Amino acid sequence: MVVAVWTHVRVVSKVGRQARYFSPSIGADVAARIQCSAASVPSPLNGLRSPPSFASRNAPRPFEAESNTALPKDNDAGSISKSFAQYVATTTIPSSRGPLKVSAFRTAIGDVLAVVSGIGNGRRVPVRVHDACLTGEVLGSLKCDCGLQLEMALDEQSKQQLGVTIYMPQEGRGIGLANKIAAYSLQEDKGLDTVDANLALGLPVEMRNYAAVQRILEDIGVMSVLLMTNNPFKVAQLHAAGVLVEGVLPLLAAPKAEVTSQYLETKRLRMGHMLPKLEPKETAPQEDLEGPLAKLVMEFREEVRRAQSDASRSIPFTLLSFASSLDGFIARYRSGSEGGVGESAAKEPVALSGEASMALTHHLRGSVDAILVGVGTVLVDDPLLDVRVDGAGPSPRPVVLDSRLRLPPDCRLLTHRPSGGRAPTVVLCAETEADAEGLRRRAAALEAAGAIVLRCQTDSRGQVCLRDALRRLQDTVGVRSVMVEGGSDVIRSFLSESQRSSLVDRVIVTQAPKLLGSGVPWAVQGGPCLTEVSSFILGHDAIFSGRLSMAELPKK
Repeated sequence: MVVAVWTHVRVVSKVGRQARYFSPSIGADVAARIQCSAASVPSPLNGLRSPPSFASRNAPRPFEAESNTALPKDNDAGSISKSFAQYVATTTIPSSRGPLKVSAFRTAIGDVLAVVSGIGNGRRVPVRVHDACLTGEVLGSLKCDCGLQLEMALDEQSKQQLGVTIYMPQEGRGIGLANKIAAYSLQEDKGLDTVDANLALGLPVEMRNYAAVQRILEDIGVMSVLLMTNNPFKVAQLHAAGVLVEGVLPLLAAPKAEVTSQYLETKRLRMGHMLPKLEPKETAPQEDLEGPLAKLVMEFREEVRRAQSDASRSIPFTLLSFASSLDGFIARYRSGSEGGVGESAAKEPVALSGEASMALTHHLRGSVDAILVGVGTVLVDDPLLDVRVDGAGPSPRPVVLDSRLRLPPDCRLLTHRPSGGRAPTVVLCAETEADAEGLRRRAAALEAAGAIVLRCQTDSRGQVCLRDALRRLQDTVGVRSVMVEGGSDVIRSFLSESQRSSLVDRVIVTQAPKLLGSGVPWAVQGGPCLTEVSSFILGHDAIFSGRLSMAELPKK
């Protein structure tokens, strides 16, 4: 059972030691890749003899590879148990913070240090379990807050003469220093965040193991801890390893640069860290939007925020948004193709929305994690799907619904890099035995171009199951909100599916004052209607916003 959720952990603030309670959860994309699990963590005391008391030691001891007492083994592998920790020596180091008592331990993951300022009666001891970060602690990198957190922990325990910092050799969340530098390179070259960079390298998001910590704490004499961390994963793993965590002391460091802010926001949104939301520099849409448009954007952002913070949701918040003519078409058929059906028909894009309505679209895009279109839209339009209005927000991750992987590797979604960076494109295809070898080849080509290909369950038509696709977006890459823009097949599929189950949270339609006469329809027979509707005129267009409902329209 993967340890992915931390619930009802008592959190003790550093100010006045006031008790608070939080129930954050790790992003599901991270949880799916966490290799440590409760089932795989061996008992911390399994096969270990009781050590002499911490105070009685007066000489270092070498690693007891030839000891009469056998080292604990993992049952399945025969290797040294992950929970193994052997005391080596203790020394006092003079420092700018005063004398620091440092004890060394050998463990299955390498040498670990415990910096001890005092343990009181051994209960509710402030403890920082810190993972090595050479770039942040030695080079002063602004890409993370690791060095800042280490300084805060050591300052606090030195000031209070109470607390322990355990320093573990788990660089880059356990992937190692060289892989960490490779991940940094991908962040620079492709605009990936710290989560997606690991995934692009074929590495788990999280590889750290804390199974030895309980042994070290017991060795020192610590029976329960107030853990200095913002990370619920660390709390869950230490709890699974047998550490009694009675509370959490957050370490909130002010970011020193914009790149640090981006890193912290990624940890908050995608890894569930207990961090305050960082307000963007341009926070108020009414600075460039006015009246009902500003109201719609602000209310929509608040709705998205509430949904993203709801840990009980199994799929992302979903907005269905598109532009339509007065007679219900979203595009024209090209000459001679009117008899085509669905994606087999040649479609001709039509500029329906006015300039103000297009600005609304960009503000909606900048409010969500991802933007979803069908492969037909990409084949016809080759769109960028980015945000091109100042202050509207970052460009969302592109997602393409593509059951048979027809997406060209040279399309602009895979070759264009927005100036502000963006997460890599996700392609959702169908899990099918038909043309399996061809699908593998096309998937490899798309992945080589930088895409992430996710295989989804199929529906009764052999197409990608929309609910499973949304679930995989949330569980695998951490998408918590998505804007569906089209084309017609995708719009109709979402509307049809919403007749059976709740799939779409909000619909925003721009109706242009144009009559196409014929073209590509978006409506479905007997489809849902809108409730809780708000509407207003924007330029020459009418904007409708509401929720889907299967309630019948009133009869005359």
